[in-house]
Amino acid sequence: MALRVGQTLRGSRWDYLLIEALGNQTVRSNVFKAEIISRAQCQPPGKWAVIKTSSEKIILKTLKNEYNRHMNPAIRSSKHFRAMYDAVDIHNSSTNENPYCLAFEWMDCTLKDVCSGSHGRNSALHKNISGAVLGALADLESQQLVHTDIKNDNILISDLDGPSPVVKLGDLGLVRSEGFNRYPLQPFAMRAPEVWSGIGCFHCSDVWAFAVTLFDWIVPCVFGANDMPQGHWQEAWAMAKLLRLFPDSVKVHPTDPNYQDYFEIAELLEKSGYGDSVEPRYIGIGSFEEELKKMDIPLAVSDFLRYLFVVDYTRRPTAVDALKSQQFQRLR
Repeated sequence: MALRVGQTLRGSRWDYLLIEALGNQTVRSNVFKAEIISRAQCQPPGKWAVIKTSSEKIILKTLKNEYNRHMNPAIRSSKHFRAMYDAVDIHNSSTNENPYCLAFEWMDCTLKDVCSGSHGRNSALHKNISGAVLGALADLESQQLVHTDIKNDNILISDLDGPSPVVKLGDLGLVRSEGFNRYPLQPFAMRAPEVWSGIGCFHCSDVWAFAVTLFDWIVPCVFGANDMPQGHWQEAWAMAKLLRLFPDSVKVHPTDPNYQDYFEIAELLEKSGYGDSVEPRYIGIGSFEEELKKMDIPLAVSDFLRYLFVVDYTRRPTAVDALKSQQFQRLR
C-alpha cells in the first residue's frame, strides 16, 4: 500500500497526517512531511515530523537498521542526532505489502540547501556544524560504529539565520561496525583513502568524510566524480582526484580485481597532460594546498580543514581530538 498525501498514520503516541511529499519519489523510498496530531494527554514534541517509508526489500532493511541504531541508548540520548519519534507498520492484506515507516524530528533544511556563497565565511556556522557532526561521530565511536554516509544531505539544520543554528546528523541506515571491509562504503567523493585501498571503514574514515563534506559544500566537484565526462568510470575518476590532491594517498586494493583495474586507470588519468604527454589533461585540479588557497573562507576554517585532512588513517584526528583542538576552538 503506497502512502499518499492526506493519509493519517497511527503511531504509538501521536498520529501523523501526511501533508507533502518531499524530494524525488522513487520506487525505492518515499519521504513525507507530516503534521503531528496529538492524542489524549500525550503532548507532541512539535508541529511537524518527517516520515520515511519503503516496501522495497533493500530499503526496508536499511530503515530497520536505522531503527535499531536509534534504539541504542547512546544514540537515542544524544543531542547530536535527529530524534526518532516512532516506528509504524502498515499491513495491507490484499497486496501482502508491509511498508515500514519511521517518524523523525523535523529540521528546516540540509546543508545541501544552504548557499555557501552567503554562509561559507560564517565561522560560527562552521563551528556549529562541526561541533554537532563530530559530536555525533564521537557518540558512534563509543559504540564501535561508523556512520559511512556522511554528506551534506545528511547534515540537518534549523534556525539557520538565528544566533545559534541547531545542527544534527541524520540517516543512520548505513551504520556498520567499525573496521567493516567486506565491500567499499561511503559516497565516492567522501570515501577515505583507506576505504578505497580495501583496509576498511573506521571512525577516522567518517572524520575524513566530514572534512570532504565541508570542503565540497564551499567548492563542489574538487572531490568525487560529479564533473566526470562521459566515457569514464566513476570509481577511477574519484581515485584519480585523490591521487592528484594527495599523492600516494590511495593504494591498489589487495583483493578486489575490479578496484585493482580502477586504480590502474586512475593512475593514468592523474598523470594525463603532464610532462611530455600529448594527451589532454583530464583532471583539472591541483594539489590540496593549491585548491585550499583558492577558497574564499576565513583562515580559521582553512586551518581546521588542514588539521582534519590527514591521509594516514592511523594518525588522523578522532572526533574527540578535533573537538578539543585549538583549530576547532578558533572557529568563531
